[in-house]
Amino acid sequence: MQTVLTSHAVVDSVLDDFRDGLGDDAVRYRNHVYRGLNYQRMLLGLDMIPDEIALAWALHDIGIWITGWDYIPPSLQQVDELAPKFSIGDVDRVRQMVALHHKVRPCRDEWVETFRVADRVDVTKGLLRKELTRSQISDVVQAFPYEGFHALLLRTAARWTSTHPLRPMPMLRW
Repeated sequence: MQTVLTSHAVVDSVLDDFRDGLGDDAVRYRNHVYRGLNYQRMLLGLDMIPDEIALAWALHDIGIWITGWDYIPPSLQQVDELAPKFSIGDVDRVRQMVALHHKVRPCRDEWVETFRVADRVDVTKGLLRKELTRSQISDVVQAFPYEGFHALLLRTAARWTSTHPLRPMPMLRW
């Protein structure tokens, strides 16, 4: 069994840069990022996470705290701005992981697909867990508790939907 990865230089640097913007949600978001990163690492069978994947996890939902529920475009803008700082070679692949992490249909690229699946595992609290075992999910959640992350998502979605009833889930892609 793989041990839970508890730190990554890229993730920690990015989240530190956004600490003030995340405010009281900093721990909730950090834990979500690390849960997803660990699920993807397990799905890929990797010991270490490439910087491209780490940057995608750190930024995939950051737009929520920049502009609100329609967060994919501002998250992608952050990818473009921060990729050079970490010498990211394949920026397009990072952009795809962020842009398509709520895609309904499977993706062809293995990194993009496992990113999408790992995010879904976390958002469903392991209900939709793909090849991951309950034990793997439990180990990750023990290291990175939910801390009210799902309630935060529901509150944010409800606020958005009350003013955008015809576009309640702008982050979904087919």
